Amino acid sequence: MSEQKQTARGGRGIQCVVVTPETTVFDMTAGFVSLPLDDGQRGVGLGHAAFIGRLGVGEVRVTPKQAGSPTARFFVQGGFVEVAHDSVTVITQKAVAADSIDAQEARRELERVQSAKAVGPAAIEARLEATEAARAMVRAASRSR
Repeated sequence: MSEQKQTARGGRGIQCVVVTPETTVFDMTAGFVSLPLDDGQRGVGLGHAAFIGRLGVGEVRVTPKQAGSPTARFFVQGGFVEVAHDSVTVITQKAVAADSIDAQEARRELERVQSAKAVGPAAIEARLEATEAARAMVRAASRSR
């Protein structure tokens, strides 16, 4: 799966940056950002109060400042977000552009995870987390089409 790298600075908006340990995946001025926090989805608009949050598994959606431009979507698997002074910085181990996810492969991974046996509390918890991640990836892939 390829990473998407965009840069478009300037004007009044929310500077949104998505980074992994390897690279800056996305850097663009946005009008609105939707984040999958650990405790639910949260939207960030211009002038939003500052906060630091823990990311869950799901899709980051970045609506561009310019009307009519496509929304950028990224599957992320945990990490942190910092919102401050009209900027959003997403720090995650994994960020994949939703339009680069192979939907069939994501469905096969979900089926594989769901069919795996889990014995004991730790294995059951790991299976539940893997199932949640696989479902989120399938959703991200299907929304980008």
